[in-house]
Amino acid sequence: MKNRHLNSILCLTLIMLNLAVGFLTNKALITQEAFYHSFSNQFEYTQIDEFYSFRQKSVWIFYILLPFILVFKIFLVSICLQTSLILNDFKLKFTSTFKIAITAEFVFLLPQLIKLAWFLLVKTEYTLTDVQHFYPLSALNLFKIENLSALLIYPFQTFNVFEVLYWIILAGGIKQALDTDINHGIRVVFSGYIPALVLWVICVMFITVSLSPAT
Repeated sequence: MKNRHLNSILCLTLIMLNLAVGFLTNKALITQEAFYHSFSNQFEYTQIDEFYSFRQKSVWIFYILLPFILVFKIFLVSICLQTSLILNDFKLKFTSTFKIAITAEFVFLLPQLIKLAWFLLVKTEYTLTDVQHFYPLSALNLFKIENLSALLIYPFQTFNVFEVLYWIILAGGIKQALDTDINHGIRVVFSGYIPALVLWVICVMFITVSLSPAT
């Protein structure tokens, strides 16, 4: 009962922080000026104004869906960890793995905050594509995006320092919960979460190919 109460508090905190960062990003980065920079070569300003107005009116959908997406992701990660624990002959309550997954998820607030600071303080003239593709400390930063196939953008974004930190926090959480060696935690993460992540990336790449056969 105590774990469930703590999980609820952690989950609610995570959702509120993500909503706050999402709101700040929308207000500070997804501006009318950014729309002009992105589409001025393709559309007239009146059309761009209509696009921006529609986007602002429909952004509430993002705020509604975000909590469900976060909880669903945490649930799936917990399932992956539980499956790996069973395969490695370990026993841990689902509430414990859920707590570990929630705690690790906080690390992904960092790249969102860095992105916000980057476009507010460093690269102040940008397009919506710049915002979409920017992921700090990722493999994508090693290449020029215009020279990359669209197929490779998401995998290179996914492989980043924060993702590795996420693995470490998951492994550390498993280690602490089982009161065992860190190697056991690493084994659980690499045999449960990592294969699921690779499968997800492959699915996104497949969808990218389906939508853009020329890439």
